[in-house]
Amino acid sequence: MSNRAYKYALLTPAILLIALTTVYPLIQSFWISLHSWDLTRSINIESFVGLDNYIRAFSDTQFWNSVLVTLIFTASTVIATIVLGFCVALLLSKEKKHLSFLRAILIIPFALSPALVGYSWRFMLNPDYGLFDRIIGFLIPPLSDVVWLGSPTTSMIALVSVVVWIWLPFMSLMLISGLMGLPEEVFEAAAVDGASKWAILTKITVPMMKPILLIATILMTMFTLKAFDPVVTLTQGGPGTSTEVLNFLIYKTGFRYFDMGYSAALGYILAIITVGFVVFYMRSLNKGGGWN
Repeated sequence: MSNRAYKYALLTPAILLIALTTVYPLIQSFWISLHSWDLTRSINIESFVGLDNYIRAFSDTQFWNSVLVTLIFTASTVIATIVLGFCVALLLSKEKKHLSFLRAILIIPFALSPALVGYSWRFMLNPDYGLFDRIIGFLIPPLSDVVWLGSPTTSMIALVSVVVWIWLPFMSLMLISGLMGLPEEVFEAAAVDGASKWAILTKITVPMMKPILLIATILMTMFTLKAFDPVVTLTQGGPGTSTEVLNFLIYKTGFRYFDMGYSAALGYILAIITVGFVVFYMRSLNKGGGWN
C-alpha cells in the first residue's frame, strides 16, 4: 500500500464518523424541512411541500417576535460580555503572583453546567426566598420589590446577565492571553514618549487587540445565538413570549407542538442567520487586515 493510500485508510474511520454524526443529520433535517410532518398524526414523514415551511415562517408573527427577541438578546449579551471581558482582562493581564491565582479561579463559572446555572439563578432570583433578591434589596432598597422574572424587561435583563455570567470567564481568559502576547517594547516606547494611559489604551492596546476582539465577538455571537439551556431553565421563554429566542421557538415547535417539518425549517433559518453573522465578521476581519 502506498503512503497516500495508507493516509486515506487511517482517515476513513474519522471521516465516516463525522459523516454519520454531522453530515447525515444535516441532510436528513433539511429533507424533513421540505415536508409536512406532524408527529401526532404519523411517525413517518408526510407529504412533500417544498419551501412552504420556509415561506410560512415569514408570515408567522411568532417567528418575527422570536427574531426580534434573539437580536436584542444577542446584541446585549455580546456587547456586555466583550466589554466586561476586556475590562477584566486589562485588570488581570499583569505578571503578578496573586493575579495568576485569580485567573485560575476565573474559570469556575464557565466549568458549571449552563442548565445548573440557570436553575440556580432561578432559585436566587425568587422574590420570596432568593439570595440575590435579598442582597439587591439590602444594597438598593427601591429594587427590593422587583420580581425579576415577572416582567418582560427584567426577565430579559436577568437572562442576559446569567448568560454573561456564564461566558465572561472564557472571554476574559481569551483576551488575557491576547494582552499578555502583545510586545512590551511598544508600550515602553509609548511611555517614554509621554503618552497617557488612556492614549496607550485607545491608540495602541485596542488596535493591536482588534483581531482577537473580533474573533471573540464571532465566538460569542455563535454561542449566544444557540443559547438554549439558560432560556429553558430560567424563563421558559416568558413571561409571555418576551424571552422566547429563536432556538427556544424551534424546540417548542418540534417537541411541544410536534410540528417537525416547520421546526426543521426554523432550525435552518437560524443556521443561515448564524452563518450570515460569521461571514459578516470574517469579511470585517479581512477588510481591516485583521488577520495580519
